[in-house]
Amino acid sequence: MIGLADCNNFFVSCERSVDSSLEGKAVVVMSNNDGCIVARSNEAKAMGIKMGQPVFEVKDLVNSGKLIAISGHHLLYRDISFQIHDIFRRYVPSTIDYSVDEAFLDMSGISPENIEEIAIEICETCLREMRIPVTIGISLSKTLAKVMTESCKKRGQKVGILTDQKEIDILLNNLSIRDLWGIGRRLAKRLYQYGVFTVGDFAQKDRNWVKANFGVNLEKSWLELHGTNCIELNHVGRNIQDSISETRTFPTDINDFDYLRARIAIYAADCAKKLRKMNAVCHSVSTFLRTNRFHTKNGVHYPEITIRLASPSDRTSIIAESAIIGLSRIYSRDLSYKRAGVILYDIKPKLAVMGSLFESYDNQQNEKPNKMIPSLVKVLDSLNSDISHPLIRLASQLTKGHPGHNDGYSSSFQYPGMPSDIID
Repeated sequence: MIGLADCNNFFVSCERSVDSSLEGKAVVVMSNNDGCIVARSNEAKAMGIKMGQPVFEVKDLVNSGKLIAISGHHLLYRDISFQIHDIFRRYVPSTIDYSVDEAFLDMSGISPENIEEIAIEICETCLREMRIPVTIGISLSKTLAKVMTESCKKRGQKVGILTDQKEIDILLNNLSIRDLWGIGRRLAKRLYQYGVFTVGDFAQKDRNWVKANFGVNLEKSWLELHGTNCIELNHVGRNIQDSISETRTFPTDINDFDYLRARIAIYAADCAKKLRKMNAVCHSVSTFLRTNRFHTKNGVHYPEITIRLASPSDRTSIIAESAIIGLSRIYSRDLSYKRAGVILYDIKPKLAVMGSLFESYDNQQNEKPNKMIPSLVKVLDSLNSDISHPLIRLASQLTKGHPGHNDGYSSSFQYPGMPSDIID
C-alpha cells in the first residue's frame, strides 16, 4: 500500500498558520510579482476565483474587502514544507517528497488494520504542530492514491483507502481523462480521438493498444490504474539537488547597484541555508540579471556569470561574496534590470568532499580556519528560523530599500565598504 499526503491549499494554509485572523475568509496568494493568483482558500474557490487568474481581474473584490490578496512568502512556505515532510517521515518506513506540499508514503510492513489509524495520526499531528490541514489517500499504486486523495478533498474527508474494485471503477468513470496524473492537454486531445473521455474509458482499453499508440509512459499509467505500482519517483526525493536557485522579479526596473547587491546577497543567503539543510556544499555560484523585455530597445539583456569557489562550501559569507563579485562583473550602469537571481551548482554531500591537496600550505600562509564557524552557522540558522524576519543578517544584505519593495531587509542606513563576511 502507498499513500499520497497532500497539504490542502498549502500557501493559504501557511499564511493562516501565522495569522489566525485569515481563518474562514476568502484568501488568495499572489505570485512573486503579484501578477496572478497561485493559491486559493476554499472560500475563494467558492467565489469562482481561478488558479492563475490575473490579479487585476479581482481588484474590485479586494478593494471591497470581500477578498484578501497576499503577496507570496515563499521562504516561509519552504520552511513549513520541510517541517511537514519531517512529520511524514516519523510515521512511515520511507517517503518520496514529490513537491513542496505533497509526499508519497511507503507503507510497506504496516499491517492493513493499522494503516488508516496511522494516516489519521499524521493528519492530526500536522494540524496540531503546524496548523496545516492534510489529506491522505491510500491505495495499491501512486496513481490510485492520487485519485483517492483528490476524491477525499472534494468530500472533506481526511483519510481514504481505495482497494475495492467497484469503488475504483466508480471513481475512474467519473474522472475526466485530463485530470489523470501525467496527462496533459495535448495528450488528452489525442485520447479524445479514440473515444477516451474518462479515466475509466482509458482503464478499459487493452494494454497492448495503449503501448502501441502512446508508448511506455502511458502504459505505466494504465498498469497503475490496475493496481501495479510501477512509476518510479526516487529521483524526486533525493536529498541532494543538482542545483539550488533563488530568483525574483522586481516591482519596478532597477539600476541602483547597491540595491541589486543587497538583493543578490539575500538570495545567496537563502540558497546557502537550503544547502545546509541538505547537509551539502557547492563548488560554483552563478549570478544573473535580466532587463525588462518591454522597456529595452535592443532586446532583452540576460548577463550571467559563474564563479568557481576555491573549495566547496556551504557558508553564507563565502557564497554571498562570490555572488556579489559576479554581480559587479555583469552589471552595467547603462541598463535597468527587472529580475535577478543566484544559482548554486556542483552540489555534493558534505561528507563526500575531499580536502584540497594544498590545504595545509594554505593554512600556513593564512590564518587557520576557525573551528567554531560551523557551530556559529547553526546558531545563526536557528536565530533566523523566522525566515520572513531574520534576526541576524550579513551587512551586505542591508539596503535603503526601494519604493514598493518592502521585504524586512531594508534599513534606514547603509554601511559603506563593510565586508560581506562581517558576521564571521
